[in-house]
Amino acid sequence: MKLFTFLFSAAAASAFVTPSGGIYRQAVLNTENENEVQSASQAWWDGITNGEAIFFPVVRNLADSIESSVDGALDAISRYLGDDEDSDSSDGDSDDDGDDGDHHGRHGHHGNASKTIYELIAESKYTKRFAELIEEYDDIKELLQDTKANHTLFVPTDSAFERIPHDHKKPPKEFIQAVLEYHLAPGLFPTRRVLFSHTVPTELKLASLGGHRQRLRIGVSLFGVRINFYGKLVATDIIAKNGLIHAVDAILVPPPRQGKIIQLLPNTFSTFSLALETTGLGEDLADLEWFGGTVFAPTNSAFTKLGRRANAFLFSEHGKKYLRALLKYSIVANETLYSDAFYKRGSGHHDHNDKVESVSDYWHVDLPSLLDEKAIGVDIRRWKRFISILVNGRVHVTIQDGVAADGVVQVVDTVLIPPRHPHNPGADKEDGEISVDELKERLAAYVDDSSEGGHSADL
Repeated sequence: MKLFTFLFSAAAASAFVTPSGGIYRQAVLNTENENEVQSASQAWWDGITNGEAIFFPVVRNLADSIESSVDGALDAISRYLGDDEDSDSSDGDSDDDGDDGDHHGRHGHHGNASKTIYELIAESKYTKRFAELIEEYDDIKELLQDTKANHTLFVPTDSAFERIPHDHKKPPKEFIQAVLEYHLAPGLFPTRRVLFSHTVPTELKLASLGGHRQRLRIGVSLFGVRINFYGKLVATDIIAKNGLIHAVDAILVPPPRQGKIIQLLPNTFSTFSLALETTGLGEDLADLEWFGGTVFAPTNSAFTKLGRRANAFLFSEHGKKYLRALLKYSIVANETLYSDAFYKRGSGHHDHNDKVESVSDYWHVDLPSLLDEKAIGVDIRRWKRFISILVNGRVHVTIQDGVAADGVVQVVDTVLIPPRHPHNPGADKEDGEISVDELKERLAAYVDDSSEGGHSADL
């Protein structure tokens, strides 16, 4: 978990810092109105060049946020739920559009049911900074005052704003608007529902996600509930007339694109990043218009598993075309698979959050990779809050749901290779080194032998 803690801790610590002069204005002026919010947010990330160098001091102080063992997480959940774990908690459940059914459902013991979310945070001495920001954004203020629909606000406390350096310019309104929308979820998400969710939809909708809602990642450990690896819930289930409020100790910043995540974490993804650069695939992908996507990102140790000879071949001039094919098999365009939600361009989305109370759950999906749409088989198994993701019957997703502006990063412990047995991919058990001959055999059908190391004509 440390790698994503690195990445998003920095966002929390310097959310309103301008990395380089003029970068926001340029991004906003060059976009259409519907993309201004997204562009301003990504411009902030584009100003960061070395993620781990920036984030290391922050990470040392956040070591306790790394998710603990299954037993520890079970203890944490039990502590939140008390003796009510097996009871029905459908009250307050909603879909991503906030259609709740019952207007209020079960809440905690705080707040004031006669006041709106906006009124409560404006009156509280702990959330005045966030309320002041909202004053400049009438549409968001209106949502927080609207009593016709429920919302859940993850509000940063005033102390979260104290982490922001005061010697930098205030970012543009479009960026702040994206930040504000990213703190607000449609519908009711009481503590129990948050605990059984791995991701939560927000009011921030992005063109790079096909117009779907950007999501928050939820993690549970002995040390509490973490949002996007760095924000900790410090108060929960504050009741309002039009929803719920949870207080968080950090500002939640919309995440960067998948490619930026890979770039900012060289200690984990330097080999993957080098492969994208060497083959030109990274540059080609950056030029494409994406509507969400899933990257099964192999770590440095995953490449090491292939063995020295295989790596030497892949990064040789002759092996580049095989490396490019290998990379394409780890990337899915326009389909975003989280552990508990699935966004598919043109066909809406499927959200598993309506099944969070199932004692057991299983779901299979075949995702079309960039490698001639060669299928990647994904099996998702759930027991209470715990979810395992197995790729092609044998590769484990070791870090789930690295939310990105253009999809999600699922970190894998083994490099994905097209299976020999498409109908039984689990039969390929190459957890150790792989020979160059076998690697070439597995990828031969996807490689143009007439090209020598250069970029393919297509993706």
